[in-house]
Amino acid sequence: MKNLLLGLCCLWLLTACSPNSLAATATPAVPPTVTVPPRPALDPETVTLGQIIYAEHCAECHGENLEGEPGWQELNDDGSYRAPAHDRTGHTWHHDDTRLIQIVKLGGARVPPSEGVSNMPGYATILSDMEIVAVLTYIKSSWPPEVQQVQWEVTMRR
Repeated sequence: MKNLLLGLCCLWLLTACSPNSLAATATPAVPPTVTVPPRPALDPETVTLGQIIYAEHCAECHGENLEGEPGWQELNDDGSYRAPAHDRTGHTWHHDDTRLIQIVKLGGARVPPSEGVSNMPGYATILSDMEIVAVLTYIKSSWPPEVQQVQWEVTMRR
């Protein structure tokens, strides 16, 4: 059944995209609207675990309340970035989940110099993937629903 459906889809695509079918079309084809799936709920147990891990590994630099290092928008004297806020006033929610996980795993050395560097250590050998996701889930739980939605849409587009 799966092969039959796949075959029918391929046949439809070939027919729909042939030069003759395009010439016969009076108006240009409009691509279908891409719908972002609903944002998943944040699991309360994962949020709690993330809060514990954040307090142990992240709060010293990023602040107990996700507020970031004082003056986090400014560069350090050496040109590196300070530890940013992770609450809604920061820019964490501008990044997709894959990028956020990469940042946590690789730390400040993760980005080419053109993107700037930070003094953040990499946590790939310190935290498991599950623990990193838990920390990010905790951070997301502090954002209002509209900010969570924007970050989810950024993630789904990547």
